Amino acid sequence: MIATRAVHFAATAMTVGSVFFGIFIATPVLQHHTAAAISFKRRIRRFIWACLVLAVISGAIWLLLQTASMSGIPLIEALTADVLSTVVDETQFGEVTTIRAGLAICLSVCLVYDRAVIVQWIGLATAAGFVSSLAWTGHAGSTVGATGYLHLTADVLHLVTAAAWIGGLASLIIFLATTKVRDDMSLVCNAVRRFSILGIVSVTILLLSGIANTAILVGSLHGLLATEYGRMLTLKLAMFVLMLAFAAINRFRLAPRLASTGNRQSPTALDQLIRNSVIEIMFGLAILVIVGVLGTQHPAVHLVELTTYW
Repeated sequence: MIATRAVHFAATAMTVGSVFFGIFIATPVLQHHTAAAISFKRRIRRFIWACLVLAVISGAIWLLLQTASMSGIPLIEALTADVLSTVVDETQFGEVTTIRAGLAICLSVCLVYDRAVIVQWIGLATAAGFVSSLAWTGHAGSTVGATGYLHLTADVLHLVTAAAWIGGLASLIIFLATTKVRDDMSLVCNAVRRFSILGIVSVTILLLSGIANTAILVGSLHGLLATEYGRMLTLKLAMFVLMLAFAAINRFRLAPRLASTGNRQSPTALDQLIRNSVIEIMFGLAILVIVGVLGTQHPAVHLVELTTYW
């Protein structure tokens, strides 16, 4: 279950982040550079399709595993039409999975007919819905009352911005590795500058929404330190800090070198930027594995309350 959830989160983030990158970064940067645009679009299209297919397959496996978990019977015995239809039709997880399957189909159609601007924006909205709907499959989806609305809002923002950052990083690497893009350092600098802005916005929202989620799910410093959930969350925060460190190096050390057009350091700085971006993604994927674990555990605030009661 943990592995399936992690793969699904990663594939979803890569898909959605790549759509965001295409709309907000690649399109405006390459609008007057036809050859580079065609070359990049060919490469990123294959990547998005691969990630979307992986997201659909892992989502289907997740549904099967969740069906066995909810029914309390072995996986093979749970794979019947009656049990599956019960989970799909009568549980929140099943309903959300059905909605997300529809969103995946809609996104596929948008990717096929993406030459029209209106279709591109519909695809962007669909992609945002595809990742944000994951909030209803986790702890936020089971939180009730006003706190529940706050939790869902924070989780939706957290999911969308995390996908924009992690998936955008993958697209940035593909962009920077495209030969016709590398030949024009002005394109590289423009894309890096725009992605830096996206990164700053994403990090800010991630921090604010993460604080809200932590307050709801952990509740206290004791819950953060004394529970397995809290310790896993602390590990997640450590990974996040490491991602920020590499992002800071890219923003304040390597980006200025790239801006010096004609400087002999530019190609070296570009290779270092790609390397650091790959490392950032590795930490991001590690965070998604931790998220896969956290989703299977009881929130720390519940464990602390139970311990206090006893």
